[in-house]
Amino acid sequence: MRSSPHARALLPLIALQGAVSTMVGFIGFFVMHADNVHALFRFTAWMLTTAMASTLLAYFLGPRLKLDGRRMLRLGFLIPGLLILLCPPSPTLLALAYGSFIGLTWGARHWLEMSLLRDLERDRYAAQCGTMTVAFGIATTFVATLLLAQFFEQSQFVYRFYGAICLLGALMCGKRIPHTEPVSLADPFSVLKQREFLACMPLFFLESGLFGITHALSSAGAVKALSSASHFGWLSTVAGLAGGVALHFSRKKRSLDNRAHWLGASCLVVGSAFILLGASAWIPALFSGYLILKALGGPFLSASEQVLNQRTLDIRGRLPDRIIARECVLWSFRMISLFLFWGLAHSLPPKQMLAIGSALLAIATGLEYLYGQAWFWRDAKGLQKADGTA
Repeated sequence: MRSSPHARALLPLIALQGAVSTMVGFIGFFVMHADNVHALFRFTAWMLTTAMASTLLAYFLGPRLKLDGRRMLRLGFLIPGLLILLCPPSPTLLALAYGSFIGLTWGARHWLEMSLLRDLERDRYAAQCGTMTVAFGIATTFVATLLLAQFFEQSQFVYRFYGAICLLGALMCGKRIPHTEPVSLADPFSVLKQREFLACMPLFFLESGLFGITHALSSAGAVKALSSASHFGWLSTVAGLAGGVALHFSRKKRSLDNRAHWLGASCLVVGSAFILLGASAWIPALFSGYLILKALGGPFLSASEQVLNQRTLDIRGRLPDRIIARECVLWSFRMISLFLFWGLAHSLPPKQMLAIGSALLAIATGLEYLYGQAWFWRDAKGLQKADGTA
């Protein structure tokens, strides 16, 4: 089945979103290397809060500013690009820039994908998004690493490079994306009361609730195992190539009836990666294995989570209210888990912190499979009943 025109129109900016997303790895390395893990937790908290505030503000002001999905997506590149290029870089400013990028681009992306794509299109579209995201991410990481190697590990050149990409995306891309209604809010609290929404809470927590901890531990492991940001960049590029090859050979194999299989395989690989991350506290060379396994399984898990996210939003209520309700719940889970683990980090040696945190992430990945496959199993049974009725 060929991609729809709407899906093809979305892909360039989604690919660019994947390219800019690689910046957070370098930010985390520089923040951790210059200070300590507590500075990294502060950066992550500011970033997550900025992301939530950006999404909420955009949806609240959407009708007044006539902010539809396309404009919101391009604004998600323009604001961080201007912040990075015009202001001196600091952890707080980078948290504001990257947080606004995450909040606006993902808020727009959820709105556009749920508005323009049908359920039967989601698996192929998710595979294409994963392939484009990895390809652009590899290229961007490679160029950023070249800049680090050429300019003696100076972070400002990397940040300016990412800022220029953001401005390019805002000015040049997304013109083929169809206009939609402006994003708006009516009654997101009514969504929070739905039984179907409450049933998604465990999946929300397992899938995204530990996002802040994952970022902090990955950066802490990188600084412990690698001597410089350029080494991190080279290793990330090689790992990304491995993931890209796997995506290329499997890009046409995702479908509605094998969603649970892809979720299980990707959770197994990513869970194994987290085990290696924890073990790298004592054997730093294992961090390379973590990056490679994460690059191999991460895009497939992201594709499965993308389909799951869209399925969990297939409930009653206006689409913008559903999106905002979900984002508020995710922010709450992320901040609670981050502050709890941050408090734990005050009383643990660095090695134990990395090992315990990685074990928790591995367990959460396994539980995510159990909850996710139950969703996909219900989808498959529903499809079989529909076919039998027909």
